[in-house]
Amino acid sequence: MPVEQRTALEQLLFFNVNQHRVRLGIQQSIDTYGVPEIYEHDGGLRVRVGDVAGVQTLFAVSDTGRPLGVAVFVRSAHERFAVLHLGVEPRLGATPELNTRVLLKLMHEIRRAARRTRGVDRIELVYKDCHAVRLHG
Repeated sequence: MPVEQRTALEQLLFFNVNQHRVRLGIQQSIDTYGVPEIYEHDGGLRVRVGDVAGVQTLFAVSDTGRPLGVAVFVRSAHERFAVLHLGVEPRLGATPELNTRVLLKLMHEIRRAARRTRGVDRIELVYKDCHAVRLHG
C-alpha cells in the first residue's frame, strides 16, 4: 500500500464507524494477538500485530488506488490461518452489496493462500464465535 494512503488505511483499521458491530471480536483479537500497527517498509505500508511473526496483509483497492478493504491474517498454528482484523471502507455502506463483494474477495484470497500453503486446512475468523472454517478439496 502506498505511503500516501496512510490516512485512508488508518480509517479502515482504527476509526471505522462499523467497529461497534464486531467490538467484542476486535477486543478478543487484541487480547490474544496484540494491537495492530501500521508501519512503513520498503516505501510502502504494512500492518504488524503485537509481536506476532509472519503477519500478512491483503488490501482491496479502487481503480484510483484508494483502499476499500483490508484483511490482516497469520498462520497461527501449523494447520490454520487466523484472520486477525478485517475492515471495509464505511462509505461503501450506501451500497451494501459492494461491502459484501469486498469482504468476500478478501476472504477468497485468504482461502487461496491457505490452499497453497502446505498443511493449512482451516481458516479461523477471530471476530466470529464459530472460529474455524475447514477447507475442502
